[in-house]
Amino acid sequence: MTAQFIILNNLIIIKQMKSFFKHLDCMLPCLRKTTGLRSVALLALVFVAFAGCRNEANTGNEYDKPHDPNKAIVVKSIGPSKGGLGTKVVISGENFGNDPSKINVYFNTKKALVMKVQDNAIYALVPKQPGEYSTIKVEVEGRESVLEGVQFQYFIRSTVTTVAGIWNNSTNPPVDGPALEATFYRPAKVAVDDEGNVMVADDQNGKRIRMISTKDNRMTTVLEVVVPWSCSFNEQFSYFYVMERNAAQRPLLFYGLSKESNYMMSDLFYDQIGEDGDRIFGNYVACAFAADDTYVYMMSERGERFVRVHQQTKKVELIGQNIPTGQYSHMVYNKVDGKLYLSLEASGRIMRFDPHHTPAGRTTPWITWDDMEWIIGTGVVSSTSKEGNGHDAQLGTLCGLGADHDGNVYICDQKFHCVWKVDPLLNCTVFAGPPAGAAVSGYRDGKPEEAQFNRPYDITATYDGLIYVADTYNYVVRCISIQ
Repeated sequence: MTAQFIILNNLIIIKQMKSFFKHLDCMLPCLRKTTGLRSVALLALVFVAFAGCRNEANTGNEYDKPHDPNKAIVVKSIGPSKGGLGTKVVISGENFGNDPSKINVYFNTKKALVMKVQDNAIYALVPKQPGEYSTIKVEVEGRESVLEGVQFQYFIRSTVTTVAGIWNNSTNPPVDGPALEATFYRPAKVAVDDEGNVMVADDQNGKRIRMISTKDNRMTTVLEVVVPWSCSFNEQFSYFYVMERNAAQRPLLFYGLSKESNYMMSDLFYDQIGEDGDRIFGNYVACAFAADDTYVYMMSERGERFVRVHQQTKKVELIGQNIPTGQYSHMVYNKVDGKLYLSLEASGRIMRFDPHHTPAGRTTPWITWDDMEWIIGTGVVSSTSKEGNGHDAQLGTLCGLGADHDGNVYICDQKFHCVWKVDPLLNCTVFAGPPAGAAVSGYRDGKPEEAQFNRPYDITATYDGLIYVADTYNYVVRCISIQ
């Protein structure tokens, strides 16, 4: 060992000793309370421990380095390999870099929240409902790598709870107030915005639109109407639309309540005169109703008239007529495939169609029965029900529909007191309520498969996977939370 190296080493030790005694000055008042702590041996041990910690801190993290764009990304493993929403996982591999802003982690198509990263590991939280089994993919600055041979298993946790109303208590007039102390007359139709405000059409003698604020846990009347019925938000959630059901209210078609006014101010949308000199929608009872990012769609009770109304210009256009829906039908816009889904109470069918379909020889959309695709149900309402794919599924009296942001469609079944789910592959299963084949009504919160409903009539879904149900003859609104 050279003299120069020994001198340098001693200087480092002296520097560490000075730092040690500086820290020791702060420790002495406590040390003096304990006997025997002045021994040279103990001080030496404390110093060694201190110096060791200093040296360890100075060594740094060899994996704290940026991504190398000239090398491949490698994903080796994930741990744990199973869990639910918010489970903390570590994804190990190579060449991840050290900048979380440049990294995307996907569980199937759902993006995970990246908490921390170093070149050989990513610390992330599992996203909501990516699927029962997820393929893990990591993207760094445009390059990607997939974990081979292992999939993450997602455990779903779900529950049904009552969020507004008092079970089996219908009052006239309905009462506002704390959500679980307020009352409905007959909650029939529901819609929800992107902030958790649930709008409810309290129809017949209820004669009003109620707003449930899930943040404030209160229910408020925002609009009094004659017979409120089907309702919908536009895709931007800037307006809530609700129809006047009865023909006696024509030429008034529906109301538009703005989010900017906290849904307290309404705009009126009226029928218009067509080229033949008659009103376009006419004096028909309205039933099916939906909205996308541009239009509001409205169909009469038996399909005699089908119109679209521009949300900005208020122009009314006839886009279909004499569609044999039966007495009642209900409608929802599915933003994933851009189609309208129509449920038919009389036949237990689900239809879907493109509302923008313009056949040859026309300049405007035109919808006929032949343009509608029959996707779910046998077409016969029988004394039993069964799960299945497409036409193999057998359903009851189908009412309101809701669509989530994964393209799943949910349908209320009054006959069998349950909620059905149709996935993008047209698999139809009981989502909540008694199992297929049963027709048990009642009132029970809890797990979806154990929950009970009494002729639920409408349903709606939020961006983050909450489902709200108008449990009409229990006189409450329920929430199905799936995580």
